[in-house]
Amino acid sequence: MERRSFIKTLAMATTVVSLPEMLSAQGKGKLPSFGLITGNTGGDWIKNHSKEALEEIARLGFKDPEFGGYFGMDVTGLKKILKQTGLRALIGPTSMHAMGNTEQLRKDIADCQELGKKFIVCYWPWTDDGRNKTLDDWKNVADQLNKGGEVCKKEGLRLLYHNHDIEFRPVQGEIPFDTLLPNLDPKLVNIELDLYWIVKGGQSAVDYIRKYPGRYPVFHVKDMDKTDNMGFACVGDGRIDFPEIFRHNKIAGAKHFIVEHDHPENPEMCIRTAANYLSNLKF
Repeated sequence: MERRSFIKTLAMATTVVSLPEMLSAQGKGKLPSFGLITGNTGGDWIKNHSKEALEEIARLGFKDPEFGGYFGMDVTGLKKILKQTGLRALIGPTSMHAMGNTEQLRKDIADCQELGKKFIVCYWPWTDDGRNKTLDDWKNVADQLNKGGEVCKKEGLRLLYHNHDIEFRPVQGEIPFDTLLPNLDPKLVNIELDLYWIVKGGQSAVDYIRKYPGRYPVFHVKDMDKTDNMGFACVGDGRIDFPEIFRHNKIAGAKHFIVEHDHPENPEMCIRTAANYLSNLKF
């Protein structure tokens, strides 16, 4: 009888301990690291003070820069700064034009390989403004990206596609992203999911992560201001629910988190704000 009482008491004690742990488990997550897309987010600060800005970015805790070009330096000089600061060149740019032009794509690939980048990303699916496209046009985009992705894979790079809001606004009664992504070969092309633009497009990042799990190795961590205009905000100052999204990182397959702001008034301050927010964020 005493033994049964002891076991019952022990079980109750275990429940008391484990329940709070379970309830607080979602608040224990932290980003493994985070990066920065330098071109727009860094603005004139990085452009005019490249070496000092890169050193400060590293000091603030950023690890994975996404960029094209060499910040006005030669390759050797940039490699030296990256090594000194611990920054890891992660992602470089390409274009939809390059998907149909193997010579251009190989040039873009070579630029990435020179700095040891892991990903190459296509930021816009068209060679025009993208108006009045049909679902068949989106299927053709997927076909072209798959062809480009095959070339990239052979060269040791992973091709990503970066969304805007256009992918999430209905065409012929359907969401174009639901035509695009299922037609992308996951072995060749995956998504750099911009968390601002999917919200601007009227959709939920969490819903699409659940709908297409494992397809989002990189997030663009971009915030939205609290006005009716839904403009850009420094990460941590806006309305995007990053903790809720980041709780789904494993489902998404997300490994890299790249801060972005398209038009910061004060790039240095905005970058500092984002670093402070993400360094202290728990989810």
